[in-house]
Amino acid sequence: MRRPPQEKYSLLFEAAKRSLFAGRIIADRLTQELMALQQDIHSNTDIGERAIPPLITAAAFVDFCHRFGSVVDAMPLVNKKSAAIRALREALKNVEIARNHLQHMRNDLSSNEPIDYPILGSVSWVDDGCCYSICASQPAAAEYFSIAYNTQANEWETTCQYTVKRISIDVPDTLKQMNRTYDWLVSISTFSDPSVAELRWGQTSALAMRMNIANGP
Repeated sequence: MRRPPQEKYSLLFEAAKRSLFAGRIIADRLTQELMALQQDIHSNTDIGERAIPPLITAAAFVDFCHRFGSVVDAMPLVNKKSAAIRALREALKNVEIARNHLQHMRNDLSSNEPIDYPILGSVSWVDDGCCYSICASQPAAAEYFSIAYNTQANEWETTCQYTVKRISIDVPDTLKQMNRTYDWLVSISTFSDPSVAELRWGQTSALAMRMNIANGP
């Protein structure tokens, strides 16, 4: 028996909501991890392996942004030609490219084309007017760039940017568009329980189990 579209919509709405909420949690965690490196970068102290967790966190952000877009695109009863959906797809274009590189890295690395970019990407961020950048080293020489500076507006283009395979993802702007899409979904939806529309994780289930095996009869 096939599920009615209303039931499928509810399930996918919940998945989209949790993907967005996860993205917000990850973005906050990324900010905290990056800011913890600033003092040592200023003092020219080797940050070593401490640069790796932010790169992992940035990759996780890409994954959940991609998941949010995929889930929204699969939702029934939603006009996929609407301005809100078109804006989301445009905002996630670079996310799609970055995700494909991270998920199918073997294809890029096994080709004969030069790999002159950090294979795990780089992260740049701005705090108190200063722009920082980090990436992991690798056997081949690699170039990476930081956040662009708008000389006309006299400001950095964004406050946090993840770049992989020369494709840059504006972290706060991407998250902002995802939030706009979620708000739009809420505005066109009617739920029997209004709390469903609240952007929170919801209830979880936890279980612990211990097996006692007798030694003999």
